[in-house]
Amino acid sequence: MKNIILNTINIIIVSGLFCLSLFANGEQIAENPQALAIPYDLITESHQSNIIISDDIITIMAEKGTDLYTNSSGSSAIDNAPRIYFTPKADFSLSAKLNANFTSAYDGGALYVYSDSNNWAKLLFERFKSGENGIASTVTKSFGDDAYHNSITNNEIYFKIVKKENTFTFYYSTNGEVWLYRRSFNLSSQASIKVGFIAQSPLSKTHQVEYSNIVFNE
Repeated sequence: MKNIILNTINIIIVSGLFCLSLFANGEQIAENPQALAIPYDLITESHQSNIIISDDIITIMAEKGTDLYTNSSGSSAIDNAPRIYFTPKADFSLSAKLNANFTSAYDGGALYVYSDSNNWAKLLFERFKSGENGIASTVTKSFGDDAYHNSITNNEIYFKIVKKENTFTFYYSTNGEVWLYRRSFNLSSQASIKVGFIAQSPLSKTHQVEYSNIVFNE
């Protein structure tokens, strides 16, 4: 993990999450609330945005100019989106319900997997440039690979990531029960793969995403 120097860290901890330690590089480790049922330390990188953890709900309020993006030529990249993640030791599935208060194009929230700034992927609930809300995904291996999948008529969606060996599969659902396939890809890495929740606000003053109904299996 590359060092990230943060001038200000705004982490709000309420109702069942109360112990924080500050790492030298600006990351924070928080005591994991039992309600989330994730058996690993939760690490936050706020990038001067707010992250709220309350029982079984995570809320990320991304500030303007935040994103996780690499263009298709690899010549331009940004990696400053606020996030909370953990590092599983085995194959897993992670699902959550996302609720987003979209304002501007490219506002978004995602489930993501991350090795380093050159190797990562996200399943993104985003406000498209057209003004519609929809599902997009990116798989970056030094070069970005963006895909727009389909539009969603409201501000809620369910996402799932499943890992089996080096293969990851993205799914979505409108009700949390019937899961539809979006894409599979390989993300092999010498480093441990991190997985978690991320929000972005390239243009809006702020963009809030709430993650609930979080289920992790390993």
